[in-house]
Amino acid sequence: MPWSTSLLELTLTMPDIPLTSKGLVAEALASGDMHAAAAVYDIASPAERKRLEAIMFCQRRDMLMFARWEHTPPAVLEALAKSSDAAVQIRVDTNPNASEQALVSSYALQQDSALRTLIARHAHTPPMLLQHLVENCNDIATLRLLSRNPSANASILGQLASRFPLLLDKDIASHPAATGEVLETLYLRGDIHLQAAVLAHAHFPKRLIERAAKSDDVLLHRPLSRHSKLAPALLILLANSPDAAVRAGIAAHPLASPETIQRLCADASALVRRAIAARDDIDLPQAEVLAEDTDHWVRQWLARNPYCPRALLQALAADTSEEVRRAVARNPRCTIHLLEQLAQDSSAWVRAAVAYQPNATSCLMVQLAKDTDIDVLSGVANNQHTPPVVLRQLATSKEPDIRRGVILNRAAQRQQLLLLLDDPYYLHRVLLASSLKLKDSDKWPLHSDPDPMVRFAVWRWFANSLRQSH
Repeated sequence: MPWSTSLLELTLTMPDIPLTSKGLVAEALASGDMHAAAAVYDIASPAERKRLEAIMFCQRRDMLMFARWEHTPPAVLEALAKSSDAAVQIRVDTNPNASEQALVSSYALQQDSALRTLIARHAHTPPMLLQHLVENCNDIATLRLLSRNPSANASILGQLASRFPLLLDKDIASHPAATGEVLETLYLRGDIHLQAAVLAHAHFPKRLIERAAKSDDVLLHRPLSRHSKLAPALLILLANSPDAAVRAGIAAHPLASPETIQRLCADASALVRRAIAARDDIDLPQAEVLAEDTDHWVRQWLARNPYCPRALLQALAADTSEEVRRAVARNPRCTIHLLEQLAQDSSAWVRAAVAYQPNATSCLMVQLAKDTDIDVLSGVANNQHTPPVVLRQLATSKEPDIRRGVILNRAAQRQQLLLLLDDPYYLHRVLLASSLKLKDSDKWPLHSDPDPMVRFAVWRWFANSLRQSH
């Protein structure tokens, strides 16, 4: 147990839980804890924020820590973005939690091109800032990062394609927001590699499909074979390609004809046969052929396929490969009879798959709870059908993976989780701070936990709860 005082003793001497935002902020200020201050910062008044900032930012090293910490709340990062310290700004600009407002503030203060480059690639940079960069920046490295930014819209990509032909085409061709018009421009002026990248885009214009099909280069045929709107004649043409990757694309294509699929079922390439084994319209004759395939990955894909005929799962459950048997145990259509059989498998990897199977019965969980393998017991701890009495036993396990399974179990109740509130592993206490099964009175003692991550998680929980109730 990580604490010098038991949770029960702390609960008996603990002050009342703050019921208002003002009360929670007052508690955080009284604690002098910078992690508590960060957790409640966004529910504090302007005057209270000044006092919280005095706790969080009294030392430069603390400012640098919060600026780069992936859990720092956006509101705290907004405050840090106003700092004139370049090192702090760099960390804010690379922090994934930085909000649009923080980036706008940081951008307004920056003159360093390197710092603006960080903003150009940040996922939360608003389009209006990206637009400003497009209009005022000529640095290709910065613009290349901008062209990959998920916040870049179609208008920005179109301007980049127009202003810098060829230089940024590859990056624009991979951006989800690129329009069919821009993609057509890139395709017509690009080399074979750029054309292949354009063909792989979801917005690739249908009118260019025939043009691409006339090429003899397999680099174009590979992405083309996965296009959702191929004509029947083109599907047949590509199905006869000498390139296995092209044939595999057709083997997975939802519009491929039954005759084509039947022929590809006996393809010389295992890559093609694997694609067929994963199809959602696979029929019994095709599945019977693939169940005897010499490539274990083909059999594994078939065994994992929820559309695999149940008649074949029995045979696959006796496969010589443990990976195939495990795939059967993971299949949502696996019967209770097969799960009972696989629960006695010689491979712990297979038994673990049974333990995690949502369709497994409580009787199977009781049986597997007697196993000695950690992976199996972790699955039992995680399974919603595990009886409460078994969960209670597993909650006292010496193995952290097993105890974590209990915490993550959606069916776990307060009685089992209470046993883990003083778990020696800090991450488990962090997870419990956000558990909906525990009462606030159960969690509040953790606000003075020795670990800063736990304290932050608890204070954050109460701050969010008060914000939502308000």
